[in-house]
Amino acid sequence: MTHPEDVESEPTIPGLDARRAKRHSRLRLALLFGRTAVSTGAMAWFALSGRSARLRTRVEQRMPDDRLTVPGYLAVASVGAAIASLPFEAVRDLVVERRYGLSKQTTAGWAGDQIKGLAVNLVVGLPLTTGAFWVIRRRPRDWWFVLASATVPVSVVFAQLAPVVLMPIFNRFDVLQDETVQRRIRDLSERAGVPIADVYRMDMSRQTEKPNAFFAGLGRTKRIVLSDTLLDRFEPDEIEGVVAHELGHQVHGDIWRLTALGLAAGYGVSYLAHRVMPRLVEATKGRTGVETLDDVASVPLFALVASTAGFALAPLMAAASRAIEARTDRYAVRLTGDAEAYVRVLTNLAVQSLADPNPSRLVVFFLYSHPPIARRIAEARSFMRTIAVE
Repeated sequence: MTHPEDVESEPTIPGLDARRAKRHSRLRLALLFGRTAVSTGAMAWFALSGRSARLRTRVEQRMPDDRLTVPGYLAVASVGAAIASLPFEAVRDLVVERRYGLSKQTTAGWAGDQIKGLAVNLVVGLPLTTGAFWVIRRRPRDWWFVLASATVPVSVVFAQLAPVVLMPIFNRFDVLQDETVQRRIRDLSERAGVPIADVYRMDMSRQTEKPNAFFAGLGRTKRIVLSDTLLDRFEPDEIEGVVAHELGHQVHGDIWRLTALGLAAGYGVSYLAHRVMPRLVEATKGRTGVETLDDVASVPLFALVASTAGFALAPLMAAASRAIEARTDRYAVRLTGDAEAYVRVLTNLAVQSLADPNPSRLVVFFLYSHPPIARRIAEARSFMRTIAVE
């Protein structure tokens, strides 16, 4: 007989089917692990079978100019990688998310987004990666330092431009017409000391039923974007809570903190690649056909080293992000002065996103950028009592 004390208690969130949420989470995790395993195996096979080098040779033979070999190889390899990942993404988006009521996107709409995503990846990624190989060739001793240093301005620029330039490729952005919500958000931002240029509505429902909000732009061009899934399903005081959370990130400079952490990680991974890659190329050249580091056919070897380092760093990055998010939850409660509404925000987020209330510690350790939703709700209630005593 199983006694109550032998069973791990599940947090209770009103309106959330915890068992269904856990099944959904497990399916997504299985797809993630499966895709990661297949991707890693495919990269190793592509490199060690010599096919990467043979692809480089074929591209080189067909290009009128040797300078086009690197971008030509990268284009073909990128398309191949995208095609290989499609089955996992299709099952996740068109089967799992639909089955659990988290997406109503049509198959045609999904396919269109996949094509757009690949096009953006080629337009943005090819010049950057081609430039990286040019640096490796021209600066064999300190390429790792040059490239790691260049990631800072590049990542900052793209982080700001993506919502303004890239995201409109996939979604429509309109100035929010709800004057009541507009006024409440502007008042809230003034109290936080974060000026905003405007408030936008984004048609995120065409891809997912999950709510979201984020900041875009710099300085006087800074704007807050709210998804239609948030605006249509949350009360005004709850929307304030979501915006207050995003304002907390702005007030505390969390974007720059995470950028600094990413920079440190980037230098570490680049230096590791600088030390490991020459030895790996030398040890495997008989099988790969790659003899120098600046050979574009070394891309899958670089990817294997980078993904291994990324896996090792993932717990550190996730822990830093969780600490930031927990602090920002507390800030949101203080800024709005409405802890009850913020608890409702977190509860509704859990229900509408079908969040697993009690994921395993190992999954949280490696993958969770936010504390588990049940913990966030408990912390908000606890903080609410603390404020009441003050």
